[in-house]
Amino acid sequence: MMLVLSGILVVPFLVSSTICPGADIIDMRVKLIAGTFVSSGIATIVQTTFGLRLPVLHGPSFAFIPTLIAFANLPENKCNADVNTVVPEEEYIDKLLTIQGSLFVAVLVMPLIACTGLVGVFSKFVGPVTTCPLMIMLCMGSVPTAAEKMSLHWISIVQFCILASFAIFLENVLVPIPYFSIARRKFKFARVRVFGSFPYLIGVGCAWLICGILTWTNLEPERGEARVDKNETLTVLAHSPWFQVPIPLRFGFPRFSIGLFFGFVASTFACIVESVGDYGILAKVAMQRHPPQSSVNRAMMAEGFGSLLSAVMGVGTAVTTYAEAIALVPVTKVACRATMQLAGTLLIILGLFTKVAALLASIPDAVVGGVLAMGMAMIAGVALSNLQNVDLRLSRNLTIMGTAILVGSVVPKHFQDNPIDSGNATVDSIFNMLFGIQMLIGGLVAFILDNTVPGATKEQRGIKTGDSMAADDFSIDDDGYSFPSPVNKFILRFPSLCKLPFIPPKRKIESVEDLRNGSFSSKESGSSINKPFSISAPSLINTISAKL
Repeated sequence: MMLVLSGILVVPFLVSSTICPGADIIDMRVKLIAGTFVSSGIATIVQTTFGLRLPVLHGPSFAFIPTLIAFANLPENKCNADVNTVVPEEEYIDKLLTIQGSLFVAVLVMPLIACTGLVGVFSKFVGPVTTCPLMIMLCMGSVPTAAEKMSLHWISIVQFCILASFAIFLENVLVPIPYFSIARRKFKFARVRVFGSFPYLIGVGCAWLICGILTWTNLEPERGEARVDKNETLTVLAHSPWFQVPIPLRFGFPRFSIGLFFGFVASTFACIVESVGDYGILAKVAMQRHPPQSSVNRAMMAEGFGSLLSAVMGVGTAVTTYAEAIALVPVTKVACRATMQLAGTLLIILGLFTKVAALLASIPDAVVGGVLAMGMAMIAGVALSNLQNVDLRLSRNLTIMGTAILVGSVVPKHFQDNPIDSGNATVDSIFNMLFGIQMLIGGLVAFILDNTVPGATKEQRGIKTGDSMAADDFSIDDDGYSFPSPVNKFILRFPSLCKLPFIPPKRKIESVEDLRNGSFSSKESGSSINKPFSISAPSLINTISAKL
């Protein structure tokens, strides 16, 4: 659950800075953090129960940050206020409502392509040669924001170094943790990868503690960026209610910007590409077969639902699958959906306790800058890891990726320095927004070139050609995608439901039920009584699926 801490910290801080609330920035962050907790928790529960049905953790997506940055860089949205400036509430709320409405309409793409089954068609044309430049551009587009935050105070460098140390040097260090053994009635020690499992939690805690020491010893001057006792911070912390339910549309009825909408659509497709890839990786590490087409469509519907909820809560970005949680599955040997359902429940509970959001909102901006920098570094690493199946000996692949990165860097820079001025404010806003997003330009160039330039097979482009999603020979004991028997029986009563892209075919459901009936018969006959007891990732998933 603590893996979403980076997104829960970074996204509300950036959104609150984008709308420029001045002296009300801390209060706005509290509301955004609470909404982020709740929307991430609900999205996680929906995804693990009704969507992909594998242990997926959802949190705010970084793919929407470049669009928010481009929106903030528009001349009419330039922010000149600081924490001491009083900004009229209707002014910054209007910006937030514009983000909210444009995001809501844009993320409708997710459930739309899921309901029509276009997710699979789209994914067949998107390979690592496209996703790598796209994710690299995502990181490069966030560099100015990270540099701005990190330039506030040297504590950001400390934060970055702490996180880097945990992720690189101390990741596999086993720390002895004492616990009391009831069976042996004595204390024992369990060695746990604490730094590798909770890098953000421990790292932010260490940097925050240093800020507290600098504050209590007065080594940090008054109004310094590393102080934790600023008047506005303490005021919000003291006056925040202990318990408050974040309500959708709490800021008012959303508004719409056509330019921001197109920017968010580009971010949405980037999010879809990332999530579809994550589904396959999760299935592999959880010892599952490749996700069936119906499961992928259903997963995208669940992610779309979470993103729509995130939009109406005013979070400012959609939700996405967190690859960090997937990386922990082979380490912890836990691939149980109940674990993520519990994590989602805890996220919702934390969002209801406003004091928790107020406490997180008091973290200095410089510390958040270090978290953002490390988050972008990890995304860049994941982007490069996608190339492991690409034939890098082909100059075609190297040239396409290099061209996409170069064009994605140069074109936005040109339009930022020389914005379009056609005399029509709406047209200018649309094109200046779109041409200012590095991720959109670089990803689009890579997509077009990778699908039009000859000279490479799909295998050389890193695209899998085997349709493992249509495999019929699977064991029900190892299947985590199947619905519980009551749900399957309900679907079989209405065979027309099986024609929907997000519902398994009728013969698949019947096969699952036949296998289940066969396994029950073998258990009743006692044929499995001598089987050794073992707990594995697939059996855990199947056990939980039988209970839900």
